Amino acid sequence: MRAHRLAWVLWAATVSLVAGALVLGLANRPEVPLYQATSTIIAPTFATLGALISYQRPGNVMGWIFLATGVFTGVQMFSGQYAAVALAPDGPVLPGGVHAAWFAAQMQNSYAVSILFLVLLFPDGMLPSRRWRPLAWAIGVFLAVSLVVAALAPGPFPDFPSASNPFGIEGAKPSESVLAAWQFGLLACVVSTLLSLIVRFYFSRGEKRLQLKWFTYAAVVGLSTPLLLSELAPAIFQMVGPFAWTLGFLSLPISAGVAILKYRLYEIDIIINRTLVYGPLTAMLVAVYVGGVVVLEYAFRTLTGSGAQLAVVTSTLLIAALFNPLRRRVQNFIDHLFYRRKYDAAKTLEVFSAKLRDETDIDALNSELLSTVRQTVQPEHASLWLRGPEHRREETGSGP
Repeated sequence: MRAHRLAWVLWAATVSLVAGALVLGLANRPEVPLYQATSTIIAPTFATLGALISYQRPGNVMGWIFLATGVFTGVQMFSGQYAAVALAPDGPVLPGGVHAAWFAAQMQNSYAVSILFLVLLFPDGMLPSRRWRPLAWAIGVFLAVSLVVAALAPGPFPDFPSASNPFGIEGAKPSESVLAAWQFGLLACVVSTLLSLIVRFYFSRGEKRLQLKWFTYAAVVGLSTPLLLSELAPAIFQMVGPFAWTLGFLSLPISAGVAILKYRLYEIDIIINRTLVYGPLTAMLVAVYVGGVVVLEYAFRTLTGSGAQLAVVTSTLLIAALFNPLRRRVQNFIDHLFYRRKYDAAKTLEVFSAKLRDETDIDALNSELLSTVRQTVQPEHASLWLRGPEHRREETGSGP
């Protein structure tokens, strides 16, 4: 129970941090760059998926890694926007701007670390095999040392040149050779992590292979594309770099969500299904209600001079009438998008029911029945046995 509450507390904290960052962003001047504005989408996406997984499977580490990634991104965005406002030359006087910049930089590094372990351990929270343990420990130690060195390195921050590290130690500043070695080590960590996912996918079978298909493609393509662009085409990367990284990071929770919905990963597809149905449904009903109240109140006021209560009552009745039709339409759209087999089976049964009422040829009906069974149930073998006329006569004449 505590794990369930903690998951949703972390989700609420992430959403609150993003909302606070958006409010602070309104105070930024045009010459002060927004700090990772794309995190507005990334943080809630990771946190929502992580909360759903942790709520249903609190013992699975993947949910907590998704949640941690969302929290790191939310903290990074909020502290970065706070630093941008506090360090602006003509901005409001806010304390702790330098410390907020330091905190934003550390959260950015922590976010990258959580992404690597997310790819390394997906989908069951375990390594592909025991032989990967030394590599996982090596990656963990290298990234931990990198975080400590980055936290203590002196000098200005890349995103905030006017602020210097308040905790910087002169001896912790890496030399050019050490920096080059660090970049090579980081690249090796990324390549090794992606390689482990590819190996896991190659040796997987059955439903697990289907679950890994989307995530493997998203991780390999989504994370490698901006890295290759930054090294091979710097000019292009300067134009599309933030957009490429946004798509790359968002592809991870989105592909994991597809695996959950289509192939029952973590067996939380029902929860996400309800979320996808009732989330848009609520938004549409609220929009219809508010729009109906405004339009009808104006119309009634024009005709009768007053009509606020009548507009509210009419809009409420309209919502009640639209609820079930809208819910069915949204549910059909979600089923068509993520539960195609279930959707196709329902449509096939509807067609068969219509033919059953009108079909008189027994041979055609038998063929249609077998075809329907194959399309809906999808058995390895299907056959139809019918009683002969003599059995039907005996059965009919044996009554009292």
